[in-house]
Amino acid sequence: MRLRQIEVFYAIMTTGSLRKAAEVLHVSQPAASKVLRYAEHSLGFALFERKGGRLIPTREAQIMLPHVNAIFGKLSDLRRLTHNLRYARDGHSIHIGCVPSLGLSLIPRVVRSYCASHPDTDVTIDTLHGSEIVSRIFNHDLDLGVVFGNYSREGLTAQHIGDIPLVLIDKERESGPVALMDIDRHRYLGLSEKDPTADLLDIALDEAGVTMTPAIRVRTHFMAAELVRLGVGCAIVDALTVLHHPGLPRPCVLSPSLNVTCTVLYRADYALSHISRDILTLMQHELDSDLRQLNEMI
Repeated sequence: MRLRQIEVFYAIMTTGSLRKAAEVLHVSQPAASKVLRYAEHSLGFALFERKGGRLIPTREAQIMLPHVNAIFGKLSDLRRLTHNLRYARDGHSIHIGCVPSLGLSLIPRVVRSYCASHPDTDVTIDTLHGSEIVSRIFNHDLDLGVVFGNYSREGLTAQHIGDIPLVLIDKERESGPVALMDIDRHRYLGLSEKDPTADLLDIALDEAGVTMTPAIRVRTHFMAAELVRLGVGCAIVDALTVLHHPGLPRPCVLSPSLNVTCTVLYRADYALSHISRDILTLMQHELDSDLRQLNEMI
């Protein structure tokens, strides 16, 4: 099949009719119908059955659809890549990916500070999980990624910018330090097993001989903190989440203390743009400020 034939097939499958497909493709309906006939002729089988003026996808069309979806996914990636390359060349844009906790605390303040003195810069921020950030950096979709944990990959530079304390938040506790064995395991809210903090906690719990089987698991520290605020239970989260989440109980330090690394990721085969370097400097400054405030709080 030629690309135009694939486009017509995809448009019919997604819109449900030849007329709507023609409108999406900005061609006449007879022109779209002609391309479809040529496609079916070249394939040697029908893609649609004509019933009552409607096009019903055949079994063959249904089998082909996931592969066609993949093709259009790659085309979308290519369009995004060329857009990023164009504006990266102009030097007036940056695309940052960060884990959700940092997207609700550190990164918005960094962007506010930068844009106040550089109003003509286009800034895009995506909140993603660590593995997604790594993938999108390699795909040229992100200039910088900010994550919790260590991500050692060939072709990836990982710059450590700080160690974030993990703290217990529990409405039934007023002060710490708190040993892991003293946490109420019946009320404990767990983090998703894909979270690097969860890996760190699992190791610490094993070493302390403590078994936690939480009835509720969440994928973000912010969600865990909100459930604590609502009185659902207690949780261990990063201290930045506590610092920027109003209405939470006073955080309790852990004994022994636990910290999760905060790391900035970028491609090793490209020099950082001046925008990325400036953003990184601001990030370090804002994080240092937060850590000083946390030391006073806990």
